[in-house]
Amino acid sequence: MAKYFTLAFLLFANPSFQAPNFLLFIVDDLGIGDIPCYGNTSVPMPNLAKLCKESLKLTHHTSAAVVCTPSRTSFLTGRYAVRSGMVGRDGSAPVIFYVSSTVGLPKNETTFASVLKSRGYTTGFVGKWHQGLNEAVWGDMVHGPQGHGFDYFFGLPYTLAYGFELDEPFLTVRKAICTELILPLLLLIPLRFFIGRRLFFLILLLVVCVSWFFLEHLSLSKARWFRGSAFMEKFLNSFLMENNEVVEKPINLERLSTRLTDKSVGFIERSVHSGNPFLLVHSFAKVHTPLITSTDFVGRSTEHGAYGDTLMELDHCLGRMLDKIRELNIEEETFIYFTSDHGGDYLQIGREGGYNGAFRGGKGNGALEGGMRIPGIIKWPGHVKPGQEIHQPTSLMDILPTLAEIVGADVSSLHLDGRSLLPYLHSLPPPERSLYHYCDSEIFSMRTYINNQTYKMIFQEPRLNREGGCLDGCLCYGPGIIRYSLPLLINLDSDPEEDDPLDIASPQYRGIYEHMLEEASQFMREVETTKIPAQFDSYAMLPRPWLQPILTVDYKD
Repeated sequence: MAKYFTLAFLLFANPSFQAPNFLLFIVDDLGIGDIPCYGNTSVPMPNLAKLCKESLKLTHHTSAAVVCTPSRTSFLTGRYAVRSGMVGRDGSAPVIFYVSSTVGLPKNETTFASVLKSRGYTTGFVGKWHQGLNEAVWGDMVHGPQGHGFDYFFGLPYTLAYGFELDEPFLTVRKAICTELILPLLLLIPLRFFIGRRLFFLILLLVVCVSWFFLEHLSLSKARWFRGSAFMEKFLNSFLMENNEVVEKPINLERLSTRLTDKSVGFIERSVHSGNPFLLVHSFAKVHTPLITSTDFVGRSTEHGAYGDTLMELDHCLGRMLDKIRELNIEEETFIYFTSDHGGDYLQIGREGGYNGAFRGGKGNGALEGGMRIPGIIKWPGHVKPGQEIHQPTSLMDILPTLAEIVGADVSSLHLDGRSLLPYLHSLPPPERSLYHYCDSEIFSMRTYINNQTYKMIFQEPRLNREGGCLDGCLCYGPGIIRYSLPLLINLDSDPEEDDPLDIASPQYRGIYEHMLEEASQFMREVETTKIPAQFDSYAMLPRPWLQPILTVDYKD
């Protein structure tokens, strides 16, 4: 620990040291094998390839969760999402499903934006948020970007979703089956003996209409009660905001990436001209489905269809922002970080999902590496050596403590789960650490770096089909989950494909198992005493009319 204090002292005692700008890129659903420096050779991505060559590479970078909302909570706060209730539980939604719900990132959680803002930074967030928005009234931003340290916001308060690309009619009967509609009518029959015929049939009609709406469009009678119809998905969630104003509803998917990039470029320009250092998070809405690009990129990928087109558009947008950094002559004083929120979804949705390279599993699978191994690229001229690689386990949660240490902010009171990356960047020997991987509120697996080796313990995992995807969908509870009485133990350095667990009868298994189990037990005891209840298992998840924008809004350039 003394070495780390010495490192920080030397960094800030240097009179020539200038606190850098921070430009953080996070991509939605990107597989680790999708980009050049992690194996992709079949989709041209020249801008990302150049960034790779100029950067340090985290070869063992991980997410704390394998779906969007909890993973991004951990990224922003440096803490496991279970601590703030930003997780599901048995029978609940796994992520936030409606912008106009009242759930979201609690106001007492500190993000890296709040930390940097307190140090004089101008802070901006462009792109996908997916952490909730308002709590009591429209515009309170309790859960939104401006409620968590960002001065400027442009983007999607939700995420992309199936349905955004469709023009589904409102009047359909697909999910509201006849038996469900008949039941409330039968219950009303005794009412006829007490009221007149006209009033009775008026009530009857009203009950049928209301029942149909909730059954058809909000699925309240189904196991996945939180999932709306394609019509409602688009009507409720497809809109763009600039600060606290809705600027487009529904979203024009073809123009989305260009508009997000324009706003990031504009933010960088304004910040530089103001003279303040800046933090900008550009959160790419893609490569999450639906895969709709601008017309300039349709059909550009010869081998990978719409997914390849989307990767090429992403690379183009990244290049525009990096070009602006060079044009404004701030490249030498800008810290750049590029990552994904979790692994790709190829195994579940095929060619429309990201590729996870040699790793088994994918998005939603909290046990296997494919869902949690993500790219990690850091460029910081004068401080990071291009081509350097860090092979020890790191996490999305490490970004907040890293940025805090760089600017000299004290975050010791935040009880962080992440660790500063500065010792790794300066080749100091890393200490032992353990990282935990959640599926909703359950720990499915953990990894521990000990004696220069990384071991992984799998406590439970979903059943898999022949292709390696989740057999019954990537769920966290129920009969589709295998729970091990003695966890699987894997040496990830020698077996990254997780094909050859250690023999449970071996002395090596017993020694490492006991050490990791004790670590896990201490961690779970501590979390249980400090976490707040999971937010996603109540009807607070459902949309509130007073928090919902209704009218169509045309975008004005």
